[in-house]
Amino acid sequence: MTTTAQHLFNGLIAGLAAGLTLAPPAQAAERLGAIPPVFRGLWMAEARHCTATQSDESWLRIEADRLSFYESSGPVLAVAGEGPERIGVIIALSGEGSTWLYLGLLSLDPGGDRLRLVSTGVEGEVLRVRCETH
Repeated sequence: MTTTAQHLFNGLIAGLAAGLTLAPPAQAAERLGAIPPVFRGLWMAEARHCTATQSDESWLRIEADRLSFYESSGPVLAVAGEGPERIGVIIALSGEGSTWLYLGLLSLDPGGDRLRLVSTGVEGEVLRVRCETH
C-alpha cells in the first residue's frame, strides 16, 4: 500500500473510530482484525423471512471478512469496535456494475438476536433479526 493510500486508510479508520464513541473519551474504539463472531451469520428483516433465498431484499450475510447484501457484497477493509456489541466497518462493496465504500455502524441489542445498521450518508437505521443456520 502506498504512503498516500495508507494515510487515507488511516484517516478512514480514525473517522470511523471517532463515530463509534458513545462512552466518555477515555474509552476509545479498538481496531479489530475481523468482524467478531457474535455479528456473523444470516440476518433478515423478520424471522419469517429466514427461509427466503438471497433474492429477498432484506437478506444480509455477515462473515469474518465479508459483508453480503441482497444485491451487493464485498470484503472488509477495516473494523473498529467499542465493546463486544458495537462495531464500525468499512467494506468495499460492489454490485450492479458499481463499486463503493460502505461505512457503517453495527450494533446488537441485548441478547444478540437483533442487529441495527446505521450507514454513512443514509438517514435512519435498518433492523435485522438473526436467522438460525442449518
